[in-house]
Amino acid sequence: MTTTIHLSGPADVLTVLPYQLGFHPHHCLVVVSLRGTRMGLVQRIDLPPPQHVGDAVAAMIAPLRQNTPKAVLLIGFEEVEGESRAMLDEMADACLAHGIEVADRLVVRGGRWFDLDCVQGCCPPGGLPLPPPSEVPAVAEFVGREICPLPDRSALADLLEPNTPELGQVVIRLADEWLQLREEATDARREPELSIRAAELHGFRDSELAVWSVVLCDQDDAEPIQELPPQDLAMLVTSLTDVDLRDGLIAWLCPGTLSLDLIDPILSLQLSRALPEPLWLDRHAREMAQVIGRQRIERRLCELSATLPDQCAVPTLTVLASFTWWRGDGSLTRVALERALRIDPDYRLAVLLEQMVDLAIRPERASA
Repeated sequence: MTTTIHLSGPADVLTVLPYQLGFHPHHCLVVVSLRGTRMGLVQRIDLPPPQHVGDAVAAMIAPLRQNTPKAVLLIGFEEVEGESRAMLDEMADACLAHGIEVADRLVVRGGRWFDLDCVQGCCPPGGLPLPPPSEVPAVAEFVGREICPLPDRSALADLLEPNTPELGQVVIRLADEWLQLREEATDARREPELSIRAAELHGFRDSELAVWSVVLCDQDDAEPIQELPPQDLAMLVTSLTDVDLRDGLIAWLCPGTLSLDLIDPILSLQLSRALPEPLWLDRHAREMAQVIGRQRIERRLCELSATLPDQCAVPTLTVLASFTWWRGDGSLTRVALERALRIDPDYRLAVLLEQMVDLAIRPERASA
């Protein structure tokens, strides 16, 4: 992911990383793209066994080259001394071979950090303690954005796992009933007149978008997703089987990625009537308010994904992944895609998004 927060040195970067990733990294290599004093793309990969170090480096270097950083910071997070060294060495060699400057190589272990390339003799052999978050001004920016890092990546993944199995079964049954009504109302064999079938479809979409307007609410006192009526959740699930509506929602959530000109004009009008203009497009809104608005909607999409059972979660997970990738949150994007593709490896939009993430192809953004 990317951020415009400015940092003063390695200790600041290490302290901010958990807020940037969304969780505290462990047993991994993190590559931070640098543009002066700004952090760019942040990549993370688990430390591989020795025989797979080359493959891991190859997976990291391709998106890094795509990002074209001025320099990179390589950080090994390890439990045992030396276990990240092979990845740090080979990643540094690969960067230099592709003309990418390595600003520094750091190791984090046991609450302390070590500079492998310190040539001034200022870094003690026992390393330096990681500064408390309260001593790094940039952390306050993340706290102000309502961001708090989770203990580890598995905790991030747990956010999207189904947590209401009984409700999920009710939603599945009601979604089947709603889908049947939807299909019967727009069945050409029952009603050959295209205009009548279109009117029926638009009526269903109006009902579904009214529920989406509740979900996509960026207010602090918004109704919790888990408290929505099961019928409303069923309508949300069914609505995303309508690919045009799904793509219209993504276009609304992620301005600049898909032109609304490509959306059916009537559906586009329905979207504009049902959903308020995103706060991040309001030129009069403060930047912090825009950031918090995006954060809250992301959290509500996570809650919706966790409310749904596997049988009907894939489209919602993919909408979430589209939004988080547009925002620049690569960690949450990968977690959402992992669950989606575990359920349905052939879901086309999820497959496409995974390819974009693997290649670090950034979506265009009208506002971030």
